[in-house]
Amino acid sequence: MKKKFKLRQNYGLKNSSETGAIIKKGKGLIKTALVYPNTYKAGMSSLGFQTIYKLANNIEFVSCERIFWHGQKDNNKCPKSIETGLGLDKFDIIMFSISFENDFLNLAQLLVQAGIPLRSSDRNHIHPLVVAGGIACFLNPEPIAAFIDCFLLGEAECLLKPFFDGYIKKKRETIFFTNS
Repeated sequence: MKKKFKLRQNYGLKNSSETGAIIKKGKGLIKTALVYPNTYKAGMSSLGFQTIYKLANNIEFVSCERIFWHGQKDNNKCPKSIETGLGLDKFDIIMFSISFENDFLNLAQLLVQAGIPLRSSDRNHIHPLVVAGGIACFLNPEPIAAFIDCFLLGEAECLLKPFFDGYIKKKRETIFFTNS
């Protein structure tokens, strides 16, 4: 469902409104945060970010919401999505779209603000799956490898559907084995 709505004040865009936001509601949806670790204006000027948002929401069982870095002013606040205000720590999957290596630091700051352990090895099944992609990861994923559970490297058009299909299959298997 596409809606026109006022942007949340925590992104510093008090008088702005936006057309084309997608809000999906329902049971069984994979709640996915698409995070651009820079400002709203920088993220929304990225065609790759916009494409991933649309592609993810076109998948029937995925609800994708956008989150952006607020800057240094809100260090103690958990980042929240624009669409519903859901906290970053409440999503099933966190997908970072990273265009510039300078944003690697913002990625770490966003995880810390959300109370999610920074290192992948310190997270478990109760934490969201942390995924990263984008040109900065494609060129050099090593600087953030310790913080990421999974990299999606390549064209999103080819990767997203198989990734979510695999995720939902693994989730069903896990539920089956834990309920047996």
